[in-house]
Amino acid sequence: MAWNDCLYQYHKSHGGMFLADRDSDDGMLMLTFRERPLVVDIATAGGGQGGTFHYARARIPLTLAKPYKLTVGAERALSVGVNGLLKAVPGLPESAILPADFGYPEVTKKRLIRSDHTPFTKLVLGSLEFRNALLACPGEKVEIRPGPGEEGLHLITVTTAHAIYSGDGGGWYLGTRGEYTAIYGSEEEQAREARRVEEEFFPRMDRFLDLARAAYNAVTQWPM
Repeated sequence: MAWNDCLYQYHKSHGGMFLADRDSDDGMLMLTFRERPLVVDIATAGGGQGGTFHYARARIPLTLAKPYKLTVGAERALSVGVNGLLKAVPGLPESAILPADFGYPEVTKKRLIRSDHTPFTKLVLGSLEFRNALLACPGEKVEIRPGPGEEGLHLITVTTAHAIYSGDGGGWYLGTRGEYTAIYGSEEEQAREARRVEEEFFPRMDRFLDLARAAYNAVTQWPM
């Protein structure tokens, strides 16, 4: 089992359009949310001599009345101290010293938050659904960025902070024996592996996609 196999099994259960081939492990699943595409796939980043790292990524397009930027970083134990140091440096612009006092410390205390519109961000973080989704995904980063053109296009991107094949993989179960079970395993072994994917990969993916959906709802519930 690996990303493509687990995502394919999720696709069979949840629908959508699945794109992948057998020679790579970068499958993409296109679902629909509020008549817009909700896409989950793999983002890759070069690690120098460490090779390439793979991160789960979910994206939803949306339209806002004005350009808006928001970054909600993954939880970090040092976030509070880092922001304290930034605030102590004279002359930095406001965007460099966020988070401001957004409230909701149970969510924001360990996250680095950057935004170009503090009042609107306070409204966004006022969404209980969004805060609960952030608490359920402490290892995820949320970004909202303007798109090209003048139509108000924006993109929400949720990305795992840790590579899915490193350490504990951020809680992503991707199988234990690669392709061996799928190709050579008995029916019982394959069924057992499929059940484990449903029990471990499915809930993790649900939380991941729920965070993208909650971010969409939070940023569209109030006019800018």
